[in-house]
Amino acid sequence: MSGHFESNGKPVDEFHCEPSTPGKHPAVILLHGAAPKGASLETFQQMCSELADHGYYVMFVEYYSQTEVVGPGQPDKMVRYFPTWLAEIDSGIGELNKNPKVEPSKIALMGFSLGAALSLTQAAADSSEVAAVVDYYGPVAPPVMSMISQTPFPPTLILHGDADKLVPVAQSKELDDVLTKKNRPHEIHIYAGADHAFNFPQAVMWYREADAKDAWNRSLAFLDKNLKH
Repeated sequence: MSGHFESNGKPVDEFHCEPSTPGKHPAVILLHGAAPKGASLETFQQMCSELADHGYYVMFVEYYSQTEVVGPGQPDKMVRYFPTWLAEIDSGIGELNKNPKVEPSKIALMGFSLGAALSLTQAAADSSEVAAVVDYYGPVAPPVMSMISQTPFPPTLILHGDADKLVPVAQSKELDDVLTKKNRPHEIHIYAGADHAFNFPQAVMWYREADAKDAWNRSLAFLDKNLKH
């Protein structure tokens, strides 16, 4: 179901999927990567539906709602728009907090590439709002790594391919080291031979079906462990 909410007085597009059971549910916010608007929409809709069937209220946030579309080779625009995107995500969390179908203390962020970077940054900026993070091959800038090392941080699942040509797997390994040294709950799985976006069928050259299924099953198990207790 499509809808929108407001961030700084401007609309943000979203679509959501609801569990069939009554009452309050843990929630997951899905965040896409740096790609054309609407890219991989079918895959995100499938994720939304499967998570809802699994007992989660799910919101896909179109954080390009107030900015231009940004591609992987446009770091200047990423830096310029990052605060706007974070504000939209924060407003999305606020929207879920008001939703009678959502348990406010159990909201997770699941991000892919740029969406994972946004997830990690949002969690570092206000860990009290985020119950868990699923990080699919997200870049981690040094300032964010520093924030993560100095603040409380929610349970995190890190998934990355060791043949990623866009976001070096070394960044995920460094994040693993930081979380380990700070004794923060997390899991990491590195997929041998997998490139960036290995779990999206639309990325035909990089798609690896077995790894995609494994990563998804790990994501579900991780969310269940940290949000359904």
